[in-house]
Amino acid sequence: MMPIKEIILSPKSFFDDLSGQPESLRMPFLIISILGLISGITAAIVSQKTAALLPAEAQFMAGILPVIGFVGAVIMTYIIWLLWSVAFFVISSLLKGEGSFKRMMEIVGYGSVPQIIGGIFSAIITINYMSGLDIRPISDPMQIEAYTQTLMTDPMMTMAAVLAIIFLLWSANIWIFGVMRCRKLDLKKAAITVTLPIIVYIILSYLPLLGL
Repeated sequence: MMPIKEIILSPKSFFDDLSGQPESLRMPFLIISILGLISGITAAIVSQKTAALLPAEAQFMAGILPVIGFVGAVIMTYIIWLLWSVAFFVISSLLKGEGSFKRMMEIVGYGSVPQIIGGIFSAIITINYMSGLDIRPISDPMQIEAYTQTLMTDPMMTMAAVLAIIFLLWSANIWIFGVMRCRKLDLKKAAITVTLPIIVYIILSYLPLLGL
């Protein structure tokens, strides 16, 4: 059974226990898969709604875009899992951390639990917002791009982005304890390991959506 409560409320104790156990990606993979499923469903619904912007001659894409959106979001979730693991592993190695890359993937997987909660909230906000829109076909590609940008910068979508950042920071807090215990670093070095990639990611991924 997945120790959700301990991961969220007592990450230090959780990783103290994990460090003495054999490495296994079974449960982290399940966590990331759930997160990917939530992201995929949200992306599919957004893609389906925005496909209504396409002119009549391109409406055949309306049935394809949600599938592309779903598959793309799921794959991207696994890629991000790998990228976080690589970034944390490289930085912690430079800071004289110990342990395997597989253990780092475990840490990132377990620490992603809060993002499942955040993903559910963001999905609810996004779906409710999209379901209330009356979107009609637009023939001018420039107008489609402008309208899509307007949708993505709406206050409701901004709220979803802010929630995503909050729950990502929650995950970062858990990752710091995981890196500290399982990579055998002090708190300062563990915080540096996690914080630097997080800052870069937020700047590149979320600040444009917030209009900053």
